[in-house]
Amino acid sequence: MLVAVHISNGVLAWPWVAAGIVGAIALVSIGAWRLQPEEVPRIALLTAAFYIGSSMHVPVGVTSVHLVLNGLVGVILGWRSALAIFVGLLFQAVLLTHGGYLELGVNTCVISPPALLAGAAFRALNRVRWLKHPATRALIVALAAAVWLVGAVAAIALLILWLRADATAAPQIDETFVAVLCHPMTLGSAAVLGAIAAWLERRLEHAPEFPLGVLLGVLSVMLTVALNSSVLVAGGAYFGATPPLVLAIVYLPVAAIEGIILGFMVGFLAKVKPELLGLARAPQSATQPPADTSCLAYDGGKTSSSATSH
Repeated sequence: MLVAVHISNGVLAWPWVAAGIVGAIALVSIGAWRLQPEEVPRIALLTAAFYIGSSMHVPVGVTSVHLVLNGLVGVILGWRSALAIFVGLLFQAVLLTHGGYLELGVNTCVISPPALLAGAAFRALNRVRWLKHPATRALIVALAAAVWLVGAVAAIALLILWLRADATAAPQIDETFVAVLCHPMTLGSAAVLGAIAAWLERRLEHAPEFPLGVLLGVLSVMLTVALNSSVLVAGGAYFGATPPLVLAIVYLPVAAIEGIILGFMVGFLAKVKPELLGLARAPQSATQPPADTSCLAYDGGKTSSSATSH
């Protein structure tokens, strides 16, 4: 299938295939640098999650959609993300014939950079304390919703320009395209959607890490689709009547779903296992009573004997 996140064999020109292989080798080499044995189980777990998420396809017209989960992989694995993504893509190509063997390098280069950016952004921004203020958290969720809507309008506008040109050339960003993005209706709709999202976030009172996870989840999918479409166009793929911008439109619901998934995941992990996110565990309060360890250690029967004596 041409219009898909995983590019198939025979779609791109040979220079792009070769460049993808070189890029994938570089990404995997960086991810494997000084790999420690204790990191392998975590990478394997995220590889399985990435593989399973990309294996559940939902048919949508000329293509099908599935979860990408590269934002989740990036937030948890950081610069090791390319290892999990490469192995997951390899298994998908071998076991599910999803994506080509020769294009494995290109697919790795398309999906891995958004994961790396998501991981770096989460670790950098999550250290900023004022970003966890309730007002700032609402603003971040509003920004994610506004970016999602503007991305949808941009994809639809470019698709219309493509179809008007009879799909003979890539659409050009002209004054009409800019006017559509800057139209008061576009900006007003983005503001309204952002306000609704911010209100919901304040009302539901999610974990402090939830808004940042939502934003990074949405952006990681949208950036992946943008890179995929750009590679298809620049790589000389023939589309016929199905431009790759259809992919950007059908993956908009996936971007919203992955934003919510990543938001809940980082909020949950920050409470129960912050080490997975590169966060320090909160110190135990001095006023908190010590845990009852009577069931964990044997006291030689002193407790029972003292109780009997009394």
